[in-house]
Amino acid sequence: MNPLQWCSKHQVALLLGVVVGIALGFAAGYVHHDIRFESGESFSIYLTGGSALRWGVFGALIGGTIIYIQQLLHD
Repeated sequence: MNPLQWCSKHQVALLLGVVVGIALGFAAGYVHHDIRFESGESFSIYLTGGSALRWGVFGALIGGTIIYIQQLLHD
């Protein structure tokens, strides 16, 4: 089952699932990151520290996998 051969609405759904997964991955990583609220730079440190990228990729994989499995079960 090749996602490039899906109809456009299913491809958009896959893209949206990946984007939402990235956002949720960033949010989950930020919540689990060691946050110090005294410092106003905690979010920028989180983004530049490399941890945000790992959480974003993890979220993208989860979001994309959910949509892909839904397509497998639908067909």
